[in-house]
Amino acid sequence: MALSNAERQRLHYQRQKDKKKGDLKQPDSVDLGVPAEDPFYEWFQGQAGGFSDFAKSFDIAGIEAPDIDDDSNPKSLSGEIERSFEDEPERSPYARGGGSLARGEIMVGCLIDAASELARIINEYKRNQITSRLREIENADLSDPGVKKAALTEVVRLQKMVDHLDKRVRWSFPQWKLADE
Repeated sequence: MALSNAERQRLHYQRQKDKKKGDLKQPDSVDLGVPAEDPFYEWFQGQAGGFSDFAKSFDIAGIEAPDIDDDSNPKSLSGEIERSFEDEPERSPYARGGGSLARGEIMVGCLIDAASELARIINEYKRNQITSRLREIENADLSDPGVKKAALTEVVRLQKMVDHLDKRVRWSFPQWKLADE
């Protein structure tokens, strides 16, 4: 069966979204022509060295802040990513090298992706808990008018929570990726 125009458009936008999400974990392919004596890690140390907002955010989350203290190329912590691209190294997110700047760019994309996935998991957990509570109220004995009134108030409150969880949020970031012209 042929797809409707709306379905084709939805698929087109989904493909664009998937490509954009994959590109987040890739360093820029645009060469800035940065001289070797002015690497990103030195700039980073000047901006984020010590206990900056960057380090403080990780500290609040109970995570050790990643340190960009040299100009080495990006690599995975476990080495698993590199092994998975042994047959096609040019497809690896690390294929272009790029030093500390590429490490920073990949880090931004991965943190956004990780935050999005964690938010989705938390959202599902809260929905599950609210749904369980709504089922409890449904199955409760509501013959007493006082109990029924309290239960209806609670249902309205819980439904507002579900409506709130239905919403999407956006955070704005300064642009860190360059378009490859």
